[in-house]
Order: sequence, then C-alpha cells, then structure tokens
Amino acid sequence: MSITITAQHLAAIGGRNTPLMAGLADWLNQLCPQYEIDTPQEFCHFLAQACHETDHFVTLREYASGRAYEGRSDLGNTQPGDGVRFKGRGIFQTTGRANYLQLGIKKGRRDLFINNPELLAQPEFAVWSACEYWRTRGLNDIANHADSDVLKKKYRGQLINVSPVEFISLTINGGYNGMDERKKFYAKAQQVLAATEVVPVPRGVPATPAKAKRLKLASPKRRSKAPTTPV
Repeated sequence: MSITITAQHLAAIGGRNTPLMAGLADWLNQLCPQYEIDTPQEFCHFLAQACHETDHFVTLREYASGRAYEGRSDLGNTQPGDGVRFKGRGIFQTTGRANYLQLGIKKGRRDLFINNPELLAQPEFAVWSACEYWRTRGLNDIANHADSDVLKKKYRGQLINVSPVEFISLTINGGYNGMDERKKFYAKAQQVLAATEVVPVPRGVPATPAKAKRLKLASPKRRSKAPTTPV
C-alpha cells in the first residue's frame, strides 16, 4: 500500500510554501516506495525528520560554513578543507567525507559525491541519500511501532527508554538537538496524512509517475546550516 506525497502535504507539515516542495514531492514519490517507505505512518516519521533538517523544506544544504567539521576523523574529514567541502547536504543533512564516499560507492561511482558534493543538494540525491540512511539504520521497523511503545536505545554508553520518534530522532541527529520540533512535525504529519487515501501499489513501483528529470552525471562540477546533522 502506498500514498502519493504532494507539495501541499509538505507545505502543511512545514507551515509554509517553499520553491523546493514540488521537486521534493516528485522524488519522494519516485524513490521512497523503492525503499519500502510508502505508508502514512512511515512517511509521518520520515517527513518529520526531513522537515526539521531542511528548516521547513527551505534548504538542502547546511546554513553554516562547515568549518566546525574540519579535522573530524569520525566523519572521515582527514584532508584540509573537508569540513567545508563535505558539510551537511540533503534532506537528512549527510555530512563528512566518509559518508559522501559511501554514497558514491552505493551509486557505483566511488568518487561521485567526493568530486561533486553539491549533487547532494539537488532534490533527487537529497531524497535518495535520506532513503539510503533510513534503510541502513532499519528505521522503517522503528517507524511502524505504536507511538506508545517504549523502545531501548544505546545512547552515550547507556541503555535508555525512548519512544519511536525519539529513537528515530536520536539516530538521525546523534543527540537531542531539535527534539521538540521533530515531535511537533511528526504530530503535524499525522494530522496531514491521516486523511490521505492509500492505494495499492506494487513494491518498487513509484506511487505516481513523477515528471522530475533525472540528472546528468557525465560532467562533474566543482563547486547557512539546516538545524542539525546526522553522522
């Protein structure tokens, strides 16, 4: 079962209209079902996190310069300038040389995002990178828990009790930054998507044919912070 996400849904969740919404909606409908993110409940969690990370779907790149990440070996930033070059981009704010490298490997072009970091600030790859993050962290399983469920999560060396939205927020952010706003967007998404008609769509097939054009990657180009950044 799948739903179709519209720019109007994003505007209602974010509380404003932005130029990015139409393109994001197209790519959400093309890509998310391929990652089995396709029910209202799953989208509520996914879009709540995206709304916070993109500052209400306003930006696909971090507002800050990225200098704060310089020398962060945990992000793979081992070369001078890596902090700025590989600052947060995408709807989940992918950050760091190591994460950009891994996404290129997944695309079958190892240095795709190393050589072209700005690609992750374009709607197709902004959504795709978030879908990859969501799947590799098993967040669909968490999203399908009841809101009242108490889950266990390892945080800073201790096992703590959290709700599903807290579990997902901690996974994406690495901490409690913006937790209240993430919960607010999740509640709003539940209101917005509750009345959305669900139609059967085979797994791996987009909910609707989107008209967004696929980006050409043959000629790489060289090239402030959304609220938080996943590691």
